[in-house]
Order: sequence, then C-alpha cells, then structure tokens
Amino acid sequence: MTENADLDVLIFAPFGKDAQLIENVLRQSGISVRVVSAAAEMTASIPRKAGVAIVAEEALHTAEIEVLAQKLEAQPPWSDFPLLVLTGSGVSTDATERAVRARAPLRNVTLLERPLRPATLISSVRSALNARQRQYEIRNHLEKQRLAEEALRRAHDYLESQVEGRTLALRKLSAKLLRVQDDERRRIARELHDSLGQYLTAAKINLDLLATDGHHDSPQLVEAVQLVERAISDTRTLSHLLHPPLLDEAGLASAARWYIEGFGKRSGIVTSLEMAEDLTRLSSDIETALFRILQEALTNVHRHAKSSRVEIDLVADETAVVLTIKDYGAGIPRDVLGRFQKSGTDVGVGLAGMRARVKELGGTFEVQSSPAGTTLKATIPVVQASEKYSDNLGPRPHAQSTASA
Repeated sequence: MTENADLDVLIFAPFGKDAQLIENVLRQSGISVRVVSAAAEMTASIPRKAGVAIVAEEALHTAEIEVLAQKLEAQPPWSDFPLLVLTGSGVSTDATERAVRARAPLRNVTLLERPLRPATLISSVRSALNARQRQYEIRNHLEKQRLAEEALRRAHDYLESQVEGRTLALRKLSAKLLRVQDDERRRIARELHDSLGQYLTAAKINLDLLATDGHHDSPQLVEAVQLVERAISDTRTLSHLLHPPLLDEAGLASAARWYIEGFGKRSGIVTSLEMAEDLTRLSSDIETALFRILQEALTNVHRHAKSSRVEIDLVADETAVVLTIKDYGAGIPRDVLGRFQKSGTDVGVGLAGMRARVKELGGTFEVQSSPAGTTLKATIPVVQASEKYSDNLGPRPHAQSTASA
C-alpha cells in the first residue's frame, strides 16, 4: 500500500479538462482521487477521508468561498484542511487580486500555476497529504490522551468514592466508640457512687459509732476515719469526673463551672471562664461533646503545655455554640500540627477524639498553635434549643441523675 493511500484527493475543476488530466496523473502515482462536480459535494466530503482538495480558481465564486470558509472555520483544533488552488498564468490583474483577497478566509491555501508540470503537482499533493496525515496522527494522539484522562478520572472518582465511603465508615465507627466510651464512663461513675461509695459511707458510719463508744482517742481509729473520708472524697471526685451529675441535671454551664473550678485547684493553673449567664440549654449530645472536649483540652494543658494560665470562652446563639480554649504554653510543633490538620494523625488520641466529636455533630474544629501558646475552637451548629441554663434547674426528662455520695 502506498503512503497516504487511505486519504482521498478531492478534485473540483468543473470547467475544461483540468479534472481529467489531474486525475490521470495522480492515479498513475498511486494516489486515491475523487472528482466532485459541485462545491457542496466537496464541502460535505472534507470530514470523510479527505486529505487535500484541488480546486480550480474559476470555480470559487463568492458563495462557494463563504460556505467553504464556514466549513473550515468549524474544524476541530487539530485540523487545518489544505487547499491547492489552480490559478492562471501568473500575470497579476485586478481580477486576480480580487480573487486573492476573496480566498483569504480559506486559511491553508497553496497556489499552483497553470500549466502544471506533473512532478510539481505530485510533489505538492504528497506534501499536503503528509501534512494532513500528521494532523490525523495528532487527532489520534489527542483522542488517546482524552480516553486516558477519562479513564484516569473514572479511576480517581472511584478511589475518591472508596475513600469517602471508608472515611464515613471510620467516622461512624469513631462516633460509636465515643458513645460507647461515654456510656461506659456513666456506668463506672454510677458503680463508683452506688457501690464503692456506699460501702465507704457505711464504713465511715461504723467508724463514727466506734468513736462514740469510747475509742475516739485511738490513733488507729482516727487515722482510719481520715483515710475513709479521703477515700469517699476521692471516689466522689472520680465519679463526677467520669460523668458529672450536673451535666444531666443542670446542663453544660453548671458542669463546666464545676469542672473548671476544680481543675484550677488541682493543677495550680490560673483558669478563667467567660460565659453568658443565660445560655440556652443544648441537646444532650452537644453538651456531652463540649464537656468532653473541655476535659480533654484542659488535661492536655496540664500534661503538655506547661502553661501558667488558660482561658475558656463559651458562647452560643440561635445557630451555633462555640467553645474556645486558649493556653500560653509551649505550643504544638509546626510539623506535628501540619500533619494533624492534613490527615488528623501524629497527635495522639486527644485532638483526634475532639475533632471526631465535633465532626459527628456537623461542626468544625480548629487548632492554632505557636511557641506563644495554643488555641482550640470547636463550633457546633445548634439543631434544637430548649430551656435556659440555670444552676437550679431540675433534671431533664429522661436524664440519668447521679446524686453525690
């Protein structure tokens, strides 16, 4: 098969013998030729196997040029269809100048002066066909690239969906684990209060009875009373830290005040709380999440920040509740913070757990840190608002109340 044999050469020369002569010369050279008798036929044939068109100058009237120009203008970016225009003897006249200007919209035009030498004709046609062949190769390359990009995009979308699905599954699992953890804390707190706390209280009562029976001067009895009192106090504190009854009975405001006051006394860190007096009570899930975030954040300040003071700010409106905790300690290393913000890793379970709690409730969790300190900000949308916060509110309906030992 000869080179470019799959591309046709269109010949549009309806006057004289040019079409027949050109056809014979090209066929003898093994070039595929098709003679067309009208401009519309040539225009329609351009997208179908056409490699080049040979057009007689006298056949290009204004109307044909406009239609052909529109066709060529609509070519895809890779295509620049070549036209070989047969001109006169080369003498420049007003008519030839007008013809040149009229052909300008046809773009890729090469002029062949008559009379034609066969070698010149064949060389021009082969050059045009080779150029057209390269255009088709570019088209094929672009098509392969497009298909590869589509395949890559589909693979990317599939992987994204897999990652999204697994992320959602992990988020649900994380939320379930947090709920199980909270339930377990409630159970242990209740057991400490109802079981160990009651046993210690009973032991204290017996020791007090012994003391009233004349044994109050015994140093062993005095020490035993003191140890039991300390055990009762520690048990009560541990039970309340696991799940403070105030959280269910009076809400986050009272529980936060109680916890922050106790944290300041236990840690020696100057702790301040800014909070409106009439904050609206929130859903149990939101209040529990914010209290656990407060606990975890202050624990991190005590263990890692080496800060002498910490500031807590709790505000809420009709749309969201925002908890901000700011310390003035050593801060989180930049690379560690960067990894956490990017993937949530390399910072232990504390920050990851806080963010998981907030995300489960549709909120946002922000961490800003420098050598001057760290600021945590949890923003959770408020779905429902009910009663006003008040320290002397009774228990909510269905709330699990745990009285102090």
